[in-house]
Amino acid sequence: MGSINISGMPLQEVILDRIDDSAGPFCMSFGFDLTPLMASIKAVGLVNPPVLRTAQGELAVVAGYRRIKALKALNMESIPCRILRAEDMSPIQCLLLNLYDNLAARGLNDMEKGMALRRLSVWAAQRELVTHYMPLLGLPPDEKCLMFFLEMERNLDGETKAFIAEGRLSSRTVRILAQMDETSRTSLMKGISMLNLNFNQQLLFIDYVVDLAHIDAKEISQIVAELGFDRKDQRQASNRPQKARETLNRLRKRRNPCIVKAEERFRRMVSGLNLPHGMRINAPPFFEGSDYRLEVLFTHGEDLQLKLERLIQGGRLSQLRNPWEETSV
Repeated sequence: MGSINISGMPLQEVILDRIDDSAGPFCMSFGFDLTPLMASIKAVGLVNPPVLRTAQGELAVVAGYRRIKALKALNMESIPCRILRAEDMSPIQCLLLNLYDNLAARGLNDMEKGMALRRLSVWAAQRELVTHYMPLLGLPPDEKCLMFFLEMERNLDGETKAFIAEGRLSSRTVRILAQMDETSRTSLMKGISMLNLNFNQQLLFIDYVVDLAHIDAKEISQIVAELGFDRKDQRQASNRPQKARETLNRLRKRRNPCIVKAEERFRRMVSGLNLPHGMRINAPPFFEGSDYRLEVLFTHGEDLQLKLERLIQGGRLSQLRNPWEETSV
């Protein structure tokens, strides 16, 4: 890209209604809140004038898309801009100007990174995208990760894109999804978005669904479809935490029926002991170890002695045993 001294270009007053503020080919903004920018403009004015490109009498935004949006929302009539002629600046130069202008001012969310990579992919070879632009965007230089971001920006619906733009998809989840085919990826993203899963829940959800797909010899999309998500689930935001817990519990029971039965049997045995207040018995993970742990909360030695005596006098400790083998037959 040949260097162009944008700062040396004169400012021209432009009527805002003449500017096309649609998300054009140079735009890299998604999922943003105009309120802070509008407050800044109202307080100190427009500090950094937008850059426009004129072609056949039309004015398109090269840099300053969000500023244009904010100024129109403030009902401004005209603003100072720098205007480039299409013949003086190629599309890739405009794209890079927008990219570096954004990177200098703020960080891009994951959807905006996908937008940037997709637009750059028209002009740059895949190797250059991986080795140069992905590290520039704070992404690992990995081809599968590149494919994921390109397909994410191209194929996901608006609600799911908003979920990602808000930073509610963990980087580990992104890496896992990047290894999957498009259909599986889209299905899992639907479940994660519908349930509004937190980072830990996202990984559990993916693990359960993938394991069940292998066990039942089904596609990942089939397992997700069997969960019965619909738009009603997504609209009822207040029910999402409960829906998420219920769904993960259903998947866990389906994935680990023997372990779930063992846990239920163990809870019944512990409940039958009538443990004194402040006592708890913990089993080893998956009942695969031989050692159990007794936790006792007490205030002094006499209190501890009293609780232990009550536990022994209950006469039911012999009922406590490993439930694993009995529930796995």
